[in-house]
Amino acid sequence: MLRWLCLATVLLAAAPPTLAQVVRQPLVLRRAPVLVPDAEAAAPFDAIKADAVALAAAKIAPADADGLLAYFERRTLSDVDANAIQAVIDRLGAESFGDRLKAMDDAEKYGPAAVGPLRKATAIDPTNVNAANFELAYRAGEVLKRLEKVPHAGIAIAAVRALAKVPHPRTSRVLLGFLPQADDQATAEEIQRTLVVVASVGGKADAFLVESLKDRSTLKRVYAATALIEGGDAKLRVRLPDAYPKVVEAARAEADPDAKFVMTLALAVTARDKEAVGAILAMLPELARGRLWQAEDLLLVLAGADAPKVAFGATKPAVVAAQAAWQAWWAKASPTLDLDKVTYAPRVQGKTLLVVMDPRNGSGYVAELGPDLKERWRMTNLSSPHDAQVLPDGTVAVAENNISSVSVRDTAGRLLTQKAITGNAARRIYGPPHQLQVLPGGDFVVVCRNVVVELKRDKPDQPVVFDRSNNHDIIAATRLPDGETAVLLLTATDRDHLIVLDKAGKELPDRKVKTGLLPYQGHMVTSGENRVLLTEQQKVVEYDLKEKKAVWSHAVMSARSVQRLPNGNTLMVEGNNSGEGSNRVIEVTPAGEEVWTHRLPGGLMVVRAYRR
Repeated sequence: MLRWLCLATVLLAAAPPTLAQVVRQPLVLRRAPVLVPDAEAAAPFDAIKADAVALAAAKIAPADADGLLAYFERRTLSDVDANAIQAVIDRLGAESFGDRLKAMDDAEKYGPAAVGPLRKATAIDPTNVNAANFELAYRAGEVLKRLEKVPHAGIAIAAVRALAKVPHPRTSRVLLGFLPQADDQATAEEIQRTLVVVASVGGKADAFLVESLKDRSTLKRVYAATALIEGGDAKLRVRLPDAYPKVVEAARAEADPDAKFVMTLALAVTARDKEAVGAILAMLPELARGRLWQAEDLLLVLAGADAPKVAFGATKPAVVAAQAAWQAWWAKASPTLDLDKVTYAPRVQGKTLLVVMDPRNGSGYVAELGPDLKERWRMTNLSSPHDAQVLPDGTVAVAENNISSVSVRDTAGRLLTQKAITGNAARRIYGPPHQLQVLPGGDFVVVCRNVVVELKRDKPDQPVVFDRSNNHDIIAATRLPDGETAVLLLTATDRDHLIVLDKAGKELPDRKVKTGLLPYQGHMVTSGENRVLLTEQQKVVEYDLKEKKAVWSHAVMSARSVQRLPNGNTLMVEGNNSGEGSNRVIEVTPAGEEVWTHRLPGGLMVVRAYRR
């Protein structure tokens, strides 16, 4: 047996984007993560400083547009070379040891241009894990170590951001050329943002982006179209009038269903094109599930109180039935509906964040599924992650249970900053954390067994919201919209109760709610005004805190997390790890109809799931 069969510890890295991973995103400038570490933690992440350090390592000045573009050109593969390097990478998992060594040498000869394909090769498809795949991933990682004398992923993302600030007529051409080799999803999304910036040249559309609407690469067509729709004068509904007819024509002619949806959604949301809404309705039955979520979110906002009382069920006939109801609504509403008067900020991007543990070895990871329900990225090397939240700048906060810390990482898993949960007591370690909540201002509520604390975005303070150090009985907690905090407790003397704290952290004696039997470690979120959703031992339950009673419930074995979705449905994790129908993510309607489910490969344990 080959000795490489023991390489089961190979890290699962994030691959460059595929078309189905492209989702229209608001143009958001990256900023430093919100945590400020203490003296023993990692330094606060400063994006500007990090970019300067990365570009200095590559010996490129941030204002040197020619140098920035040349960097990407050196890393861009022609179609011929892309096929050739892929053939070499495939040989990294060959049966013959000599063939594998030869393939490593051949891959290294491509230099920086091979970095993107090699990084993609280090990712292992969790549905197709075998010894050959592990070997190929391992060998690709070893070649990467040889080639990466400088941190190319950091350099690439810094260079993309720098190009947004230094006008150059070839920026769109070079970045679109490099796009298929993008190091990771974060780099691809930065490329998208920069293309939006450069889409307008003196008030006119960038000629190469217009030309790229007919590129044979589906990925490039989508990036070009969304840049031309979102770029230009934001005060105008049609921001680049000279390109708009060509973008509409490209969207109508697009053969790829996913690409067609992305283009058409951008036309509806940004350009307020009513014909685009009708086109979205026509394609509903053919959409990937995540795209269906995005379409539904737009339709619900447009319809308001007149929205049809239908759900996009789990089967195609159910989706077709819902489509008919929505088309009937549109036929009645479209003549008078003025999209310019509708305020719409997408609430759903068609993505699903997963926090996963492997009980066989105690390891865990955080990953995100794209609209096609395939992994967009995965971060490993985490210390028993129990919860995670995506921040407004696209970075991810992770509650790392075994080290009593909250870390902020990019989607490639690189640590940006980390903070131990110490509370106000000098050097006292609280925790470990098992639930996170990101507040509107960017601060965090962190829930531990013995304490609920806040982590301040711009200060090192960690004010204690609620201290139960003598009991260690905090199951879950959530900050309510009015600033109060709901806490779930489980003790021998105060069993199975939900309490509410005022803004000063004092218990409100008249707000206590009796719950059902609670698990040792649960989850609770806000679901509306004076309402919370929480996990009990055999169900998830919604409680009205004012009426002090349950108003909705759904039976589920060993629920681990819960979320109320914008469409009124509820997303939950069923954590019982035995039986065919268990350990899965489920979406149910208010009536209890199961409209979507997702299972991971056997043996893995889903801890949290969030749609965003």
